[in-house]
Amino acid sequence: MPWIVIVSIGVPVALLFLYIVGKHIKLGKVLEGFSVFWFRFAFAFLLLFIIHLAVGYSGYNVPINLFSVTTIAVLGIPGVLGITFLIYFL
Repeated sequence: MPWIVIVSIGVPVALLFLYIVGKHIKLGKVLEGFSVFWFRFAFAFLLLFIIHLAVGYSGYNVPINLFSVTTIAVLGIPGVLGITFLIYFL
């Protein structure tokens, strides 16, 4: 079996197991923190994609990579400002 099939089945099963166990052990706050981080991660990717499309017409290239997305997901608006500062002034 290809590894992608194993991962696509194993990750949801593991998350379901963590959800069931978390209800009994009170891991709700930890799982909530993970879900907030992954939402911020996905939103940062979407934001970088929109910036990439908008700024691409003016000749600048906004990289969409793991570092940029993680920086914006962790720092928020200061992360966006930092990434744009790096793009325009370097």
